[in-house]
Amino acid sequence: MWIIIVGLGVVAFGAIVVGVRYLRRQFGHRVVAERLALMLQPSAASTPTAQPGLPAPVERYRQMAVGTRSPVQSLRMTHGGSFTLSPTSRARPIEGKQLFTADPPGFVWTGRVHMAPGLWIDARDMIVDGHGSMRVLLDDAVTLADAHGPKLDSGAALRLLAEMAWYPIAFFDARSVTWTAIDDEHARATLHVGGCNVSCIFTFGPDGLPRAMSGLREYAQGGLLPWSGTYRDWRDIDGMRVPFEVDVTWQLDSGPYTYAHWQIKSIAYDGDRPSRGVAVRA
Repeated sequence: MWIIIVGLGVVAFGAIVVGVRYLRRQFGHRVVAERLALMLQPSAASTPTAQPGLPAPVERYRQMAVGTRSPVQSLRMTHGGSFTLSPTSRARPIEGKQLFTADPPGFVWTGRVHMAPGLWIDARDMIVDGHGSMRVLLDDAVTLADAHGPKLDSGAALRLLAEMAWYPIAFFDARSVTWTAIDDEHARATLHVGGCNVSCIFTFGPDGLPRAMSGLREYAQGGLLPWSGTYRDWRDIDGMRVPFEVDVTWQLDSGPYTYAHWQIKSIAYDGDRPSRGVAVRA
């Protein structure tokens, strides 16, 4: 009898292992398909256009960040850093990969948060043709969240707008981004992607580079809340100046909740070899 029980236990365990492996492969295949769908989005019929009369701080930034650089079609980025799952939890290591496209604007991001030895949480965030979605899985197998809809569309679009700092020439294509003057240190950027329009305010430092951005974004627990990012460690890569360190923060009633700290490992434009760039001297 004991031999039969043990045998059944071994069979059940084996079935679980096979099932988990299958689900992991399914997640990986789905991400590959989503990246391909992003890359195959048809380009706009028109050519990139420049917005005339950019606000003064934006024009200074344009000259510093892109100069006469030709348009970028795609960007592949890897990052490390940390992620904090809730305002009361501790920061945990994260590894991420992200694919961006410029025409039309979009991205597919995957991140793995290491919870404990042999245990992790995987997430996939994306926006394609103005439609955003978020999937979160435990150990690549157990779905913790799978969300989409208008609120996810605007949230992903706002993230896309903030992260154009990694391929800044996209900021100056008036087909998708328009700028409105505020003062010598601030300007409002509005992104038009698919049927989604979002705006945020960029703050420019004395060096002419964006120091921070802020906007209203739908919080997971409901309601629009202030959401912001800060940029540091600027480097020159392939004719563009980009930040290699970013913090992302929610402003909750209980105080600021900085949940993401990205440290960029490599950036590659249009299939180029990945680069860590050249540090910008202060």
